[in-house]
Amino acid sequence: MASSAALQAIHDHHLDPKAMLDTYSGENSGFKEDSVKWIFTQLNKTFSLGDVKGETMMQLSIGPYFPYMFPACDYFTEIIISVSTDKGIAEVEKWLKNAPGAIDCSHTAKLTCELQGNRETWVEKQDVLRGKTTKVLKYNVNNCNPLSPTTLPPVDCLFLKHCLECHTTNKKEFCSSLKNVTSQLKSGGHLIFIACLGQTYYVVEGFKFPNLSIEDDFVRTCMLDAGYVIQESELLHRTVDFLHDVADYKGIMYVRAQKK
Repeated sequence: MASSAALQAIHDHHLDPKAMLDTYSGENSGFKEDSVKWIFTQLNKTFSLGDVKGETMMQLSIGPYFPYMFPACDYFTEIIISVSTDKGIAEVEKWLKNAPGAIDCSHTAKLTCELQGNRETWVEKQDVLRGKTTKVLKYNVNNCNPLSPTTLPPVDCLFLKHCLECHTTNKKEFCSSLKNVTSQLKSGGHLIFIACLGQTYYVVEGFKFPNLSIEDDFVRTCMLDAGYVIQESELLHRTVDFLHDVADYKGIMYVRAQKK
């Protein structure tokens, strides 16, 4: 696999963030009934318990996966969205301004409201997320301060979705990067971690991107080493028996953990 710096250059040059969201989380995505609905169900369950809440939540994701903040936005005063490429940041900002051609994530807003018991409030749900999103930043998980040159106070909740495994070339780098992003989280704060397991590649607009293959036992060991107490760990074995030419993941892992 290429170096982490080379991976970043590949993402910068080849990754179409809007196409990525459409492919893996869009209204017509082949993965919609598999991974998307399951992840939103897990998120709704986590936040409805009332333990994960606070002033500030920060999401780090390779693409503009901000729709996954819909289940969380009622539980935090401020949302920070961090993406790894300038093109991804542009797509987030376009959606925040409700500009023409912005990403359509109405289906995930509807799904969130349906899980919360009121599907009719999906328009307001989007307005809430727009209103609470105060910063859109670029990250690099391989830096000690992933948000450099920006420096922020530690947050109450850190949300990682398809992040570390997309930017690291081996398991040592993965664990080091987890410690880097953990520096952005308060002691006692919560981590929400979502990742594909056993995945070596994913395809966006015909371009095959390399991905670090990870297993659930490895992830849990890495989290414990980074100073977390794992409170919940769920696995979804892949149910989509097609689209293997698009992504070869074996399953999806969802973890809720608390920093000591």
